[in-house]
Amino acid sequence: MIIRDIEKALQQSNCNHWRYNSLTLSKQALVHTCRHINQENEECQVLQLGGGDSALFWKSLGELELLRVKTIIVEHHPIRAKEIKESLGDVPHVTLVTSSLKQLSEEEWNKVFDNPAGSKSLWPTIGQCVLENQFDHFSIQNAFYADLDQLPLSSQSIDVMVVDGPHGNGRSLAYPLFVDTLKPDALILVDDFDHYPFLAHLGKIYHYEELFREIAGNRRWVLVRLQGTKNITKSMR
Repeated sequence: MIIRDIEKALQQSNCNHWRYNSLTLSKQALVHTCRHINQENEECQVLQLGGGDSALFWKSLGELELLRVKTIIVEHHPIRAKEIKESLGDVPHVTLVTSSLKQLSEEEWNKVFDNPAGSKSLWPTIGQCVLENQFDHFSIQNAFYADLDQLPLSSQSIDVMVVDGPHGNGRSLAYPLFVDTLKPDALILVDDFDHYPFLAHLGKIYHYEELFREIAGNRRWVLVRLQGTKNITKSMR
């Protein structure tokens, strides 16, 4: 995409009351991501983990017909999910899924990373529910979205995955759990990438090329493009 079109979507998002703050996904991150999208005639499939006002950006891209985009946004906090839904309104190209969280033991974490291809089928049988009063704990460990069966995803369908939730180190679980749904050359945008070893975890499963990173104040994100998966025999933390 060209910057002029991306700026149009950002401008409309601002008109729709994008509330930029320290917890909001950087607009520059979205600009760089869209500049690396190679879709011309095909629909671009986006999976965003962690809701927020950036949902308005994906809404604007589709409404202005700047990009044929279909976005699935996953949010665990019911109040934030309600706010996002109200902001989006009824748009066919953005789907909001509200999911609870569950927390894995160290042994369960290792099982998921040891067998990425089988992690999705293993997922319903492991982990413990996270109480809602712990949803906003920034340092929560090994927690991820519980209700993955709600996501309308098909094999190798995702062009862009935005990893912006949940809190804590558990967002790395997206890498094995979506190994079958990510395209081999998908773009991965990781917010707060240096808070935990997110790139090290990514590198256990995928080959990737780093395209851009920003470390400036609260803006700490990295954009990579996958280059296929590795042959994993054993994954270590």
